[in-house]
Amino acid sequence: MLGRRQITFIIILVVLGAFGVALYVQNALTSVARDLPVTLLDQERDAETMIREVANLAWAIEAWQHDPQGDGRARVVAHMISSRARAEALRANYNLDNMVGAAGMHAVASPALQDLTRWLDEGVPGQPPGSPAVLTLMQARARDAEFRLIALLGQSRSTARDMLLNQERRLDRFADGVGLLTAFIAMLVIGLVLLLFRERRVVDLKEQAELTALAAKRSAEEANRAKSEFLANMSHELRTPLNAIIGFSSIIRNEMLGKVSIPRYREYAGDIHASGEHLLAIINDILDLSKVEAGKYELAEQDFDADEIMTAALRLVREKVERSDVDLRVIPPEGLVQLSADRRALLQVLINLLANALKFTEKGRIVLSGALTDGGGFVYTVADTGIGMTPTQIKIALQPFGQIQNALTRAQPGTGLGLPLSDRMVRMHGGWLEIRSTPGQGTSVSVHLPPSRVIGGYKAAANEK
Repeated sequence: MLGRRQITFIIILVVLGAFGVALYVQNALTSVARDLPVTLLDQERDAETMIREVANLAWAIEAWQHDPQGDGRARVVAHMISSRARAEALRANYNLDNMVGAAGMHAVASPALQDLTRWLDEGVPGQPPGSPAVLTLMQARARDAEFRLIALLGQSRSTARDMLLNQERRLDRFADGVGLLTAFIAMLVIGLVLLLFRERRVVDLKEQAELTALAAKRSAEEANRAKSEFLANMSHELRTPLNAIIGFSSIIRNEMLGKVSIPRYREYAGDIHASGEHLLAIINDILDLSKVEAGKYELAEQDFDADEIMTAALRLVREKVERSDVDLRVIPPEGLVQLSADRRALLQVLINLLANALKFTEKGRIVLSGALTDGGGFVYTVADTGIGMTPTQIKIALQPFGQIQNALTRAQPGTGLGLPLSDRMVRMHGGWLEIRSTPGQGTSVSVHLPPSRVIGGYKAAANEK
């Protein structure tokens, strides 16, 4: 039978072994995290923003064509300034000698923006600025730059995918090594437990069991966190093929590069485009929800008019409204109200709420309104005269993938992510989602934003107190 000195010596060996393994794990994880292509992923995000800015510029030019007497030129100038700023950001933030994607994006965007700026200010030989011929030329130049940027983004994604796959293989090899080391430590711990049992050291055995359980819990938490972070980081990889499908099918459907001789092919391209947009919307909801739950979703705060995103949301659902037997009305806030928040996130919330209202209102009325609250905050409300919900059904609808089963919902597509994602995005802004509903009479969903999100509202509320 071993004495106390031998048992103490074995305990010291096990502790030293565990400490050595902990240092190894820490160094290995630090190395893997340092080598991850974070800069490349940031570059892809900025490149996507560059493409959106150029696309918005093209739409602004087209709007100017349709309404020459309006404020089209001012909008084109604003989008031109924003696009140039994005192009300069690519040049300033990345080493264009090494970052192939950023270099290509800058090489395409910069000359196009220079041409557009010159034509906007000087026109072209024989045509003054703002003439129909100049606007047509400007729109074609902007669209050409947009499609070339999309193609370049697809090429750079291939490189990013190879790098992420290489990191995944490294993590797999590391996991195998950690498993062997963990098994070795487990054998030592089991031997120690047996020795302590023989010496009737019940107290020490209990403490060791508690430590083992704590280590297992931490390991499980780390594994779950790693899964969520990996899914969030893979968002670009999942969106890339769908962006290509949507972009190229749009080119074919609109016959932008030439006439499609067989009409059915053009119809098929339209079906592919619609299916791609639907699938991309589902993937975006899943990935955004994963980012929120992983703590990786960061608000891109900016100042904007409260009624501006109401107009933008209405524009994005107008096609669905025209195909339905629903009267959609918009009641903007009284006066000019500016908010400081993530515009894209709040726009997505309004679109989700309007889409749900349209989905579950076969015939009737939907009202989108915005107003300041008595406490200095701001509230958006989407009210419909649809099928309504019970309190139990509201709880189900707020859960991810929760769907209420009835005759109407079974006939409608969806994953049940729009409302839960909207609820989480609103809470990230410090607000809350309020749902009031009566079966057979309709549903009203209100997005409450705190006074701190209203420019000037927070100070006003404080002065009232």
